[in-house]
Amino acid sequence: LLQLGRRGLGPALFERLMKMTFYGQFVAGEDQEAIKPLVRRNQASCTSAAEKETGGAEQREKQYRAHRGFGDRRGGVISARTYFYANEAKCDQHMETFLSCIDASGASSQDGFSAIKLTALGRPQFLLQFSEVLVKWRRFFHQMAAEQGQAGRAVLEMKLEAEKLQEALANLSIATKAESQRWFTGEELGVSGTVDLLDWNSLIDSRTKLSKLLLIPNIQTGQLEPLLSRFTEEEDLQMKRMLQRMDVLAKRATEKGVRLMVDAEQSYFQPAISRLTLEMQRRFNRDRAIIFNTHQCYLKAYDNVAVDLELSRREGWHFGTKLVRGAYMEQERERAAEIGYEDP
Repeated sequence: LLQLGRRGLGPALFERLMKMTFYGQFVAGEDQEAIKPLVRRNQASCTSAAEKETGGAEQREKQYRAHRGFGDRRGGVISARTYFYANEAKCDQHMETFLSCIDASGASSQDGFSAIKLTALGRPQFLLQFSEVLVKWRRFFHQMAAEQGQAGRAVLEMKLEAEKLQEALANLSIATKAESQRWFTGEELGVSGTVDLLDWNSLIDSRTKLSKLLLIPNIQTGQLEPLLSRFTEEEDLQMKRMLQRMDVLAKRATEKGVRLMVDAEQSYFQPAISRLTLEMQRRFNRDRAIIFNTHQCYLKAYDNVAVDLELSRREGWHFGTKLVRGAYMEQERERAAEIGYEDP
């Protein structure tokens, strides 16, 4: 249709028509200067950005496994760009593009924003594996809560008795009591004699060498399961480069006063994306909300929002999120049905 239109109308008329219709609807402008009038109009009508700122185990594991039939990741996706890993140089190019967008937003508006996708900054396989780490880590907390008679409570009301938790970890040969006591000696962790989900999550730091995380017991089988298969040296470097690219973008956004919105992606990537975004928020959102997470309204994710809000309140940084319908619902349902796990 585009080729026919260009031939039938001629280049000049075709370009003018496109700018009045499809192009004008979806593209702000061709360069940094061209977008400024639209930015000013949107600010005047208060439509610039949506913002909120305030101070079965086996089935789930299937969700975080690569599946050949869904390797493309574009099928059934509505209005969302899909990035595929080519090499580290291509990830650097994506970072430079994002930096240019941040610069353009900062030069065009005093309270602009720019969006990024983490799958553009590194290997999606890392996000997939780290997501499984986080899900298993959280599942183990819920298993221990059930052992202490707290099944069914709201997530933030679950408080494990630290003494009983240490005994359980010793009985499962995860850590001696002396070793686990060292886990619970930092800052406020375990001071109250109890450990909640926020305390438990804090034991994983985004800068930990992920290939050496703890083994976690499967209570049903009694076997120890690795949280993550060991990364090769090159994979460890790729992971570190992804984190470095995120850091570069966050620092530039802070310098330019631009709100950096980290887009949500497929649910099997999202635990890792949300956790890495949270780590950036803890560092860069001390004075104002610069880093924004994204929460998809079609996911069963209320607990995630509640936990993140509570963490920001405890640690004294600004929580920022954008709420979206989500672009992956059709693909998510098809993948869950095909592979055999609960519709997320």
